[in-house]
Amino acid sequence: MPDLRGNLTVFQPISVMQMLNLAVATGELRLKIEGNSASIFFEDGNVTFAGIKNRPVKIGEYLVQTGVVSQEALDQVLSAGRKKSKRTGTLLIEAGFMTDVDLRRAVIEQIKDVIFEVVRWQDGTFTFQTGEKPVSQEIRIDIPLDHLMLEGLKRLDEERDTPR
Repeated sequence: MPDLRGNLTVFQPISVMQMLNLAVATGELRLKIEGNSASIFFEDGNVTFAGIKNRPVKIGEYLVQTGVVSQEALDQVLSAGRKKSKRTGTLLIEAGFMTDVDLRRAVIEQIKDVIFEVVRWQDGTFTFQTGEKPVSQEIRIDIPLDHLMLEGLKRLDEERDTPR
């Protein structure tokens, strides 16, 4: 049974994350809306990892879009990597197509994107389980929550101000 649960129409994601930050909590925050869900991991109140079920862009696609690796390099490691049970980023590093630093930057941006997506969620539910840690995650971020929230709110404001 979770240590904390609630409704996102009452306690919006920013409020829940701020509360966990102030409580210097360690564990997993799970948020669910219709058709999607996300997990955000906290350690001592700061976000260390985040994932989302319906990720719009996978890490390999992101690396190609940002010009870190070519589509050919990605295709090469993916076809060779099917026999191995390694992550795409690890395969790209081992093949010499990018560095650890490149992968870390990409993962940090994807974690930020999860946070910024979740900030928009207006309804759904959340649960928090103390002590949970991400499974087999090699790259963790250590960005203060207030920086993530400010950037997320800035992105929301920019979206509202952008004419459609």
